[in-house]
Amino acid sequence: MIMILGVLGSGSWGSAIAVHFGRLGFKVIQWCREEDVAESINRERENRRYLPGISYPDTVEAISDVERFFKRVGDVIFSVIPAQFSRDFWSRFKDELKRRRVICASKGIEISSLNLLSQVYKEVVGGKYFVLSGPTFAREVAKGLPSAAVVAGEDKEETFALVNMLSSKIFRLYSSNDVIGVETGGAMKNVVAIAAGISDGMGLGNNARAALITRGLHEIKNLGVRLGAQERTFYGLSGMGDLILTCTGDLSRNRQFGLSIGKRTGKVDEKYVVEGVHTVRAAVELAKKLNVEMPIAEAVYSVVHDGKDPERVMVELLSRPVKEE
Repeated sequence: MIMILGVLGSGSWGSAIAVHFGRLGFKVIQWCREEDVAESINRERENRRYLPGISYPDTVEAISDVERFFKRVGDVIFSVIPAQFSRDFWSRFKDELKRRRVICASKGIEISSLNLLSQVYKEVVGGKYFVLSGPTFAREVAKGLPSAAVVAGEDKEETFALVNMLSSKIFRLYSSNDVIGVETGGAMKNVVAIAAGISDGMGLGNNARAALITRGLHEIKNLGVRLGAQERTFYGLSGMGDLILTCTGDLSRNRQFGLSIGKRTGKVDEKYVVEGVHTVRAAVELAKKLNVEMPIAEAVYSVVHDGKDPERVMVELLSRPVKEE
């Protein structure tokens, strides 16, 4: 019997997940908030709004009726709801979610509570929760290019069983029991990517970018460990791997947003599509609460939310007092 996977979300990443597993032979039901997006996928076999140019396999069916979605899907659901909207959605459908294994593929920290998404899920649903994260651009996964990522869950055996079921030669998955570490790395890399983009947009060079990536990883690791994560997680795919990709790859929206600021072509209305803009608000508050020093995150916050001059902020950041590494 063919397993029916569910995908909650019709953005680029949710669509890439649906396309990938549909091509592997799974039956996939994808919930789309906009009815016209669902109709476009079913009729034209393409999500022209969020993932144009990628052909959908016949094994994927799009649905805009969320109640119908839950009636159709099986035991495994990917939740790709934006971080700041996840609590509300999960709360409304907690009974349906609690009966299933939910793999969260969203990245971010909830601003209102300063909680990671695993903490939000545990509070409002309390069911089996896993997280998928790693160096994966949606378009490359959807095109069938080789990729690797991590699935983390508290139960080692259940997590490995999921990885064994979902992993493939094209999209290789690894298992982890460090949910906090995997989520912290996935959320915070977007903040550092904005900083790297600003630096590159200003023409500060490769050396400056390498310094930001390296020290950014240090900040992410310190925050994660304070939250209870394992240090080694940040040197793997969901930490260093995702950070490098997002800070250097031109498909990264957070890097592109930073570039636009550094080149002084950025617009305020671009913020809503960039995860790091929201995450940095929560990260700075969380760092203060936990007494963790995060100068790169603070610099990004001062530029994005306080409107400070990016050139002055970056120069100050890169000329901080010397210290032992």
